[in-house]
Amino acid sequence: MPTHSLPHNTGDLILDNCDTLGFNPPNSRQVLRIALNLKYVIDNAVPIIYEIDEITSEKSEIVNGKVLEFAYQACGGDSGNKLSLQKYQAVLIFALLNLAKWYDTLANQELSNFKLYQTRSIATQRLCRMVIDKEEKQRLHFLFMQLLLRRYVINENDKDSEPMNSVELATDMHYTLVIGSSGFQRCLKWLWRGWIVQSRRDPTMFIKDDIVSSPHLFEHFNPNRIKTPKYQNILQIGFAILFLVLYTAVVNDKGGVEVEPIDPFELFFYLFTTGYVVDELVKFYYIGAPYFSFWNCYNNTLYGLIMTSMVIRFMSLNPYKLLNYSPEQLDSISYRILSCAAPLVWSRLLLYLETERFVGIMLVVLKHMMAESIVFFVLLFLIMIGFLQGFLGLDSADGKREISGPILSNLLITVLGEGSFQMFENFAPPYAGILYYTYSFIVTVILLNILIAFYANAYQVVVDNADDEYMALMSQKTLRFIRAPDEDVYVTPLNLIEVLFIPIMRLLPSSKSSDLSSFIMTVLYSPMLLYVSIKEVRQARRIKYNRIKKLPDDANEIDTIWDLTDGFFDSETSNIFSSNTSSGIAATQNRTQESLRLQREVEQTDEHFAVPKKWYKKVRKAVNKSIVEEEQSAKDVYEELNHKFESQNKAIKELSDKISYLTELVKNLQN
Repeated sequence: MPTHSLPHNTGDLILDNCDTLGFNPPNSRQVLRIALNLKYVIDNAVPIIYEIDEITSEKSEIVNGKVLEFAYQACGGDSGNKLSLQKYQAVLIFALLNLAKWYDTLANQELSNFKLYQTRSIATQRLCRMVIDKEEKQRLHFLFMQLLLRRYVINENDKDSEPMNSVELATDMHYTLVIGSSGFQRCLKWLWRGWIVQSRRDPTMFIKDDIVSSPHLFEHFNPNRIKTPKYQNILQIGFAILFLVLYTAVVNDKGGVEVEPIDPFELFFYLFTTGYVVDELVKFYYIGAPYFSFWNCYNNTLYGLIMTSMVIRFMSLNPYKLLNYSPEQLDSISYRILSCAAPLVWSRLLLYLETERFVGIMLVVLKHMMAESIVFFVLLFLIMIGFLQGFLGLDSADGKREISGPILSNLLITVLGEGSFQMFENFAPPYAGILYYTYSFIVTVILLNILIAFYANAYQVVVDNADDEYMALMSQKTLRFIRAPDEDVYVTPLNLIEVLFIPIMRLLPSSKSSDLSSFIMTVLYSPMLLYVSIKEVRQARRIKYNRIKKLPDDANEIDTIWDLTDGFFDSETSNIFSSNTSSGIAATQNRTQESLRLQREVEQTDEHFAVPKKWYKKVRKAVNKSIVEEEQSAKDVYEELNHKFESQNKAIKELSDKISYLTELVKNLQN
């Protein structure tokens, strides 16, 4: 009787190095033709509107294996040449994602066919997911290096688009159906860990980092490993906590009304803030307007408050009056502005903890709520302006404006439920009272309930797709690190040190400049690099074991209960300087054999315990038969409906021909 299951499918055993397959990517016009061929496939596969579940179902008869086969054929290439097929099939996912984007555009432009184009977009995404699932089992590295991570260009209206890869395109378009696929997530995991990195020589390609499999400690003590999104995230969390500690020390350090000199805590706090501001400016310079998002505006608001407080604090150090304020008054204003930033400083920590599933989903819900509230605030602004103009007209009807300020204040606090009717009892009766009652009713009964409905809808949409939304969030976070403009990563606030050395680096030759930057990063990151080296050396031993077993690098990470052959036992955990991998491999094999032996001995103590070998075949045959029968039944229903549909179309065409014939006869008789 089998005592363990196979650890991986046969597709995982294909570990061909597909970093460079020896072909140039298809040009933009060829990619366009492939996308047009795929559009023809989808248009014929989805001629009418279907339910979304019929498209996304694993047993879908609409987007099925035949459609997947046609999708591969749509790429073209020499069927007798494997390299030729791979060259054009490499853009399959990229072309499908662009096709889905076309359908989304058509859905917004032609509202009468919105559901049809939306259905086709979902079908395209579903087909994309099927391609990823198939390639994950058959050509894992081809999926990673060529289908998902290599950047391609498509011709759009006689203009070539910016180079993009499928991971970036799916993430930017928020295609959670694609992002949530197993192969896509594995690719992101390899990127997050730094196992796959962008090529310095060709920015359109990604390559495997050979350092990750090295058992030598000092090879991992490399500042380039800080480019890894996972390690950058750890550093950012550490600096965010330190920023919070410095802020707390500065705000709680005020001991009197006298102006005190800037202490070390305050100096480092201002340096941290300056570093964050410089980082924001650099990213905005390289990325432009698309860089701004809800959380960027949140951070910029925080940095604006702190910088304002910092400027006023420096002004207070001047012994003379400035802007008619004494140094003590300016110092007090500075601390009060800084204190107002406390909620933002503490909440900001959540942005760095979004890798935790609960925090990530909560932030996605909050983002959707803020987006939905824009409609509410636009309506509120228009209604408030309208009523304000009415009240100001009533106030100036007698040629005087006496209570314009209190009116505006009352209209604002009415939104918070604190409005007062007493102000309007003796003001332009009965007109002011009628206006205010109407305004209060609209705001408190209608608009606030609309806002609650918007928030409830945003929450429900995210929670219903919580896992997919979280995976999309992690995809965005990973790409933020990979898309960073710097070749040498100086995590904020260490970017200030980079700014100081830029003039010197500009004067040196490129090789010397690179060496200097590498030396500076090694010194700055040495504690982190020590942690990285120890962690990755232990990880490298498992990767070596997997490659000997012809398994993917991420195999045997978890020692599961039901599989007695998985997991990895590192016998050299106490000796991080050892480059010997054979001991760990031997220890793992010995442990696996011992575990299987013990399991087998216990099972053989009772000769009647083991189930017959035929039982396994019966189970597999019975289950597979029921699945086949169910699929055949669904296929028969689909073919029957399709036959009826074609028969109806044929009958309609015959009837139309007869009507045309009779019309011609009537015309001839009249003549």
